[in-house]
Amino acid sequence: MGKHTKRTPGYLPRMAAGAAPLALLLAGPASALADTPRGGLPLDLHQHGSSSDLQLDRDETIATRDLPASAASKLHQTLTSDTAGQSQTHDLRLGEPGRAFTGNDLDVHHTRPFDDAHVGGLDQSMRHGVQLPQGVDALSSSKTGAETGLAGRFSGDLMSGTRVERTSADAVDLGPVGSVVANSDESVLGQFTGTLDVTRLESTERHSVSGDLGPVHALAATSQSTAERTDRFHGELSAADIAAARASTASTVGVPVTRSQHVRTEVLGNPVIDNGWTVSGPPFTFSPG
Repeated sequence: MGKHTKRTPGYLPRMAAGAAPLALLLAGPASALADTPRGGLPLDLHQHGSSSDLQLDRDETIATRDLPASAASKLHQTLTSDTAGQSQTHDLRLGEPGRAFTGNDLDVHHTRPFDDAHVGGLDQSMRHGVQLPQGVDALSSSKTGAETGLAGRFSGDLMSGTRVERTSADAVDLGPVGSVVANSDESVLGQFTGTLDVTRLESTERHSVSGDLGPVHALAATSQSTAERTDRFHGELSAADIAAARASTASTVGVPVTRSQHVRTEVLGNPVIDNGWTVSGPPFTFSPG
């Protein structure tokens, strides 16, 4: 990536969603794999792995050689009694200055955290990137995960829960000129007990976008949570160490209902405006500061 003096916290923090065929996990005994000659083709293929009972571990790599542009592809597969997974990466290099890559992962798992409890889950991730001369590149990463569990017996102490979440991050780096970064994550959690009544349902969303253009930095971030019944916003704009402005708001729906706001501006590091207020009710109250 290009060099910058400012980076938004959480820059491409997480991983991403993509599918890969699980049927490949069952494609023959891996213990028979070996390097395969490609004749006169400018390709190298390497395969190795092992298998026994319901366990499989397999790797495969294919790469070009003696060409102006190089390409490589890697595949890793695993299978056990409680998990199945596959990971793929593809890499294309156009000499020294240019590179493009992509990859995806898939994992299915089953666990028993305690007696009479079963949890099943699925995770998918994907990543893409392009790197160009002069420190210019673009990256994208995301992950989707889901888990559901069941504990107890149908005699009355049955409990269950489900969680679904997704995270993503995208970035464009323009070298010395600037950069733009976007992050987001969403999650949903639900639980019920033996009567099948929903006892808990929560959702959370967080999004942020930031950008740097020369000495100017901008950021906008929002979050919403049904668990806290709160919406939040934060924004800021700054020009090096010359001037900066920041504003934030928060609203909570409950008893009481509250809303707060704060604004701060600075010039050469000295505060010019720094005030805020909070309103709540019922009963109605107003609090400065």
